[in-house]
Amino acid sequence: MRGDGLDKNFRTKLTVILFSFMLVLSLVIVVADYQKLKKNVQANLETKIQKAEDEIITSLSTIDKVYNILDVDRAANMEAYSLKLLDLYEENSDFSTWDLEAMEKESGMDIFIINSSNEVIESSYIEDIGLNFNECCKNFSTLLTERRKLGVFSHDALDIQQKTGEFKKFSYMPTPDGKFLIELAYYLEDKLEFQEFNFNDTTERLEQENEQIKSINVYTSFGLLLGDRRTDRDVRVAASREEVFKEAFKKFEKRELTVEENGQTLTYRYIPYKAEKAKGLSTNRVVEIAYYDVPFASVLASYRNQFIFQIIAITIITIILSIVLARMISRPVYLAFHDVLTGLKNRAAFEDTAVEWLRQKKGPLQFMIIDLDNFKLVNDSLGHGEGDKILIQAAEIIGKESGKDHLAARIGGDEFVVLFSRLTEEQVRERAENMLKTMRQSFSYLQKEEIPLSISIGIAIADEKDTMHTLYHKADLALYQSKKKGKDQYSLYNSAE
Repeated sequence: MRGDGLDKNFRTKLTVILFSFMLVLSLVIVVADYQKLKKNVQANLETKIQKAEDEIITSLSTIDKVYNILDVDRAANMEAYSLKLLDLYEENSDFSTWDLEAMEKESGMDIFIINSSNEVIESSYIEDIGLNFNECCKNFSTLLTERRKLGVFSHDALDIQQKTGEFKKFSYMPTPDGKFLIELAYYLEDKLEFQEFNFNDTTERLEQENEQIKSINVYTSFGLLLGDRRTDRDVRVAASREEVFKEAFKKFEKRELTVEENGQTLTYRYIPYKAEKAKGLSTNRVVEIAYYDVPFASVLASYRNQFIFQIIAITIITIILSIVLARMISRPVYLAFHDVLTGLKNRAAFEDTAVEWLRQKKGPLQFMIIDLDNFKLVNDSLGHGEGDKILIQAAEIIGKESGKDHLAARIGGDEFVVLFSRLTEEQVRERAENMLKTMRQSFSYLQKEEIPLSISIGIAIADEKDTMHTLYHKADLALYQSKKKGKDQYSLYNSAE
């Protein structure tokens, strides 16, 4: 669909511009940090730890904000594929017969089937089959139950795979009978924005640049490590420090625990963090910084203020740029391919897509022209404002009663068209009857004004030789027959008439 394609291309350009802008500014900050750190080798221990703390929190915040900007298309793709799986479920509810491996290759996402006991019973990710969230993760299990009861699509932002710690995006779609959740997992670690804003790189850099820092780890609120679990890092918070960890998260305050290790004083600082907008249990985190008690002079106070100012400036400029670009690009592109009043496609966008459907031979095609009978009386008697309301309502009825696999447009003042794919003649007739019935009910109040508003419909079924021009001609002849027979009805094109 050409209109949708152009709109998508412009959105992609907008995303690239925003990403490039943030990337350049972030690189400037990193370079500035490096130069400052070289000049302040004798920094005070507390100031250095505070600086490390600020930087890792900022990194977490930045990646959450980046994903919040770039997450829209991913969520839409996951919802679309979830709906596709729901359709499959309606046809075949036996998940054991599904080819999940093929579905994974088709969608690029792992697929999990979770039953009402919150146990993974089928999955393209074999290692997670049998995982019971009631046993490992009570809070998350409760959330899964709530999502199943709500019966609507939901998705999280940046999250982790339970067993591996890999960064993924998860979505959840309940089956209509409420028995299962279809969970999709989208792998994120190979995405460019993840590589550029990866907070694991930030933690490793801080560890290398600061000799007094033993380690920096980021844990979920459940105490699971976020990051590469193939290293020698603890997968979970050590039992000896778990009480302090839980207290920090529960009260949402910094907490510290000082111990003696190998003859040195080692302090574990826990800093709770919660993403402002991003969804997902793993966006509630606790940063653990373990550092040795080595004294340094304080020199980072002025730089810290500058750093905070830069982050604020980046945030403000990015927001302004997003708004400006969205207004300059997104709206004009939308209006170029849609009718401003009804939101349906306009004639140019409709014909581009219709021609493509004909070229691709997208199953049997049926073309319908719909005309509002006596619409001029509405404008003359009740005014154009009421006329606009009726056009909007008519467009909504046409879209609703057309069902799936259709393309609708407004091509004139009171004239609409619909192109159907893969329907039988009986199904097209049924849709026409439904439109007529709903229109009569919706506009019956106009009888009081002595305005006999109705619709007339002309239908043409495409054959192999038809073009859009010939389809218009056939449907127009059928429409004429409907008008001739007294309006408020439909006619199917018949070459013999």
